[in-house]
Amino acid sequence: MNTNESVKDLSVAHLQLIVCLIKHGNACVASDELGMSQSTISYHLRRVRSIFSDEMFVRTGKGLKPTERCLQVGHFAQDLINRVEEELIHGNDFEATHIERELSLIADDTACGWFGELFVDLHKALPKVNLCARPWYLNAMKDLDNGAVHFGLHIMQSGIKGIYDLEVAPCYRLCVVRDGHPLVSQGEVTLEDLAMYPVILNDLAGWNNNGHSVMETVLKNHGLKANLVGRLGYVNSIFSALQGCNAITYTSAVSLPKDLSGLSLLKAPAALDAVECNYRLYISKTRYGSQETNYLIEFLYNSFKRFATRQYERPEVAPIIRS
Repeated sequence: MNTNESVKDLSVAHLQLIVCLIKHGNACVASDELGMSQSTISYHLRRVRSIFSDEMFVRTGKGLKPTERCLQVGHFAQDLINRVEEELIHGNDFEATHIERELSLIADDTACGWFGELFVDLHKALPKVNLCARPWYLNAMKDLDNGAVHFGLHIMQSGIKGIYDLEVAPCYRLCVVRDGHPLVSQGEVTLEDLAMYPVILNDLAGWNNNGHSVMETVLKNHGLKANLVGRLGYVNSIFSALQGCNAITYTSAVSLPKDLSGLSLLKAPAALDAVECNYRLYISKTRYGSQETNYLIEFLYNSFKRFATRQYERPEVAPIIRS
């Protein structure tokens, strides 16, 4: 059977069966949930295996185990089912408060402080939505692409734009040191300071690997080398570490904790801030274009925009990032 013939044979019932069997791993449970007889389940399963040229499910002592190919199909199957329900069946009576689903979101470490506020925002406006949020990770883009994750928020250099993303807010940065640090009296950090004082690198714009961070790149262009003493993946850990040493970190003002006790904020070198970056919202292409997704894009956009703006307008931050 060629590809075109396979697609013509694929039905929503097949997709529902795949999703249900992945979820339960049991044909009897799938039979009850889908309202199909055991013989119908068996028939559809044979058709699914033929359509995708894959075993799809392997019998084990614990039930039916999906193959890797089946799991790939499953991500798209659930989204296609949702789209059919949203756009074809309920297209004329879309009501945001009726959205009932798990919303998976990943974000750059500097933006994870937003999660608590987002949870409250969602609970008030969309009470049936369960937020599942976590920090950005190595294969995040891959999971966004295949639909395993719905939305992502990350820092990227301005001007780099894709089809399934949009800029949400600028990423204003500054340097952070401990109170009493020798640089506090001068109120700013120079490139030479970053080459002399110890530096703890934060994952800014995802460029912290192999010497490609903003800081390392700019210093190299000026004939200098950052005095790196550590690369920590969690910015709050960096803030804790700073209070016990003379290290410097360069990070987004969005990441700053409410309590800045023991920390001092300093203006970063102009050459670093000249590299314009933005927080960018990524949307899984498997859900792009639906009414529900369009609503959630606007919701996430506005929620983070408010959070970032409030961080930037803090009295101890605004004079530094806007001077």
